[in-house]
Amino acid sequence: MGKRGQEFQRARMAARRILHEAGVTRAEHIDVEAMVVALGVEIVRGPLGGASAHVQRIGGIARMRVSDRITDLAEHRWSIAHELGHLALGHELLKSRASADALEVVARACRRTPRNGIDPEHEADAFAAELLMPEALARDRCEVSPVSLEPVWALAEEFRTSLPASAIRFAELTSERCAAVFSVGGSVCWAAPSPTFTADIRRGARLARASIAFDYFDKGRLDDRPQEVAADAWLDHGDDAELVEHSTVLAELDAVMSMLWVPETMAPRLGMSE
Repeated sequence: MGKRGQEFQRARMAARRILHEAGVTRAEHIDVEAMVVALGVEIVRGPLGGASAHVQRIGGIARMRVSDRITDLAEHRWSIAHELGHLALGHELLKSRASADALEVVARACRRTPRNGIDPEHEADAFAAELLMPEALARDRCEVSPVSLEPVWALAEEFRTSLPASAIRFAELTSERCAAVFSVGGSVCWAAPSPTFTADIRRGARLARASIAFDYFDKGRLDDRPQEVAADAWLDHGDDAELVEHSTVLAELDAVMSMLWVPETMAPRLGMSE
């Protein structure tokens, strides 16, 4: 297990305990609100400023407030799961906040200063990912080849999670050489590589014109089919290699979600062969 896997093992184990206690054996059994209530936590919907959810403990009583502006089911479920993670992991509850948007989740976590080497927001995200998309149920869905956004959409539909969150989880669990990339304003906002995708995709880097994702920010549209592109459209060292890019527009976020995949034949040229 890599460093990142070890770093968030505590969060994953906490989520697995709750899943076991809830008797979850299928995706449709993951009723995150019922799990919260079963733990004695009250859920209240109402106005909540700019946050999606907020949890606080007063004495021995914990209350979770979920913003009434949330209408998206995936966002609602992630917000609750994230805040449940803060509770289960014993974080500083009065200051915790959740954002279901994968863009905000990752960007916020990157800005925060970790305590004891582990950022509490990132740890709560790891908890939420395991709770909503358990490895025991999701891993087989991620062992597919060729890689595109198709299995990511399927994962999102089955587990009722957002496309960005599902793309990150897919990259975590697959053995294929791939990376999920979220772009905003013509730049890479974040990238989530699989353990076997060893090239660096720099956060904040401007998209290359040769990438499919660039077309959306340049022309307002893109060809949303998986297709081969020059590897140096995304990587600093392409070495005349190609990779497969599958990008789609997330209109509500004015963003592009991309899945990059390195076929086996191209791996040696990119220094990714085993």
